[in-house]
Amino acid sequence: GQRIPPYYAALLAAGVRTGRVVDVLATLTRYARSMADLRSLLFTATIYPMIVLGVTGFLFGFLCYFIVPQFHRIFQDFNLRLPFLTMMVIEVAQNPLLWIGLPFVVVVSIVGITRMLLLRSERGQVYWAKFLYSLPVLGAFLRAIRIAAFTELLAVLVENQIPLPEALSLASQASNEPALAAASVPIRKQVEEGQTLAEAFRSHRAVPELIAWIVSTGEQRGNLGAALHHVSEVYRSQAELRASLLRSLLPPLLIVFSAGVLVTLFVMAVMLPMIKLLEGLSH
Repeated sequence: GQRIPPYYAALLAAGVRTGRVVDVLATLTRYARSMADLRSLLFTATIYPMIVLGVTGFLFGFLCYFIVPQFHRIFQDFNLRLPFLTMMVIEVAQNPLLWIGLPFVVVVSIVGITRMLLLRSERGQVYWAKFLYSLPVLGAFLRAIRIAAFTELLAVLVENQIPLPEALSLASQASNEPALAAASVPIRKQVEEGQTLAEAFRSHRAVPELIAWIVSTGEQRGNLGAALHHVSEVYRSQAELRASLLRSLLPPLLIVFSAGVLVTLFVMAVMLPMIKLLEGLSH
């Protein structure tokens, strides 16, 4: 039924037909481990930046609820004339839900509703994927993971003697790559009509030219499965490189940016009036 992916059934049927059930089950195990590694890579690459953002939000809340109100009372006691920036910071600290919480909820709601509406259609899924891929570092990382998963599964299917048109459909369905899923039907039709897989890929621009070139080489040499495995390794390496960038480069940048913003706001909005106050008291 629908409890397991369709490619499991196709591979097992091929294993029964060829008398290689044990080999097919071992291949499925290796593929499952490979996909689990990719998911783990995605999780470990994003968890540290999320923690940094969470700590930044906590520090900002601490300043708003505990530090700024104390300075505000001091400014009121001395009847200081406050600059515009200080007044804005105090206003945000007094109404954080209105100035921060509400805009955040509105933005998240708009993104969520837009995503939900786009994912209802095949074309919308492609547009959403393009938006994700346009994000710096993270977009290329996500696309590399999806292409690696698609080419790895396609290689497994081809090596286990699944007909190429059927293998294309099964791999595109399991890859979570909307562009490939949308182009899989016409690509399959072209392959069934006698075109090579590389030509079909190029005609629809569903994959980068590098993949089409390597696939073309594999088809010419009669080892398409090995060529697809090579593509998967290339994009897995790209994903690992970008994951290392997300883990090592993005958190320090977030820390420097958030600390810079917090320190600048605190110094300019709170400390400058205090300096004026001290100068006035000294005279």
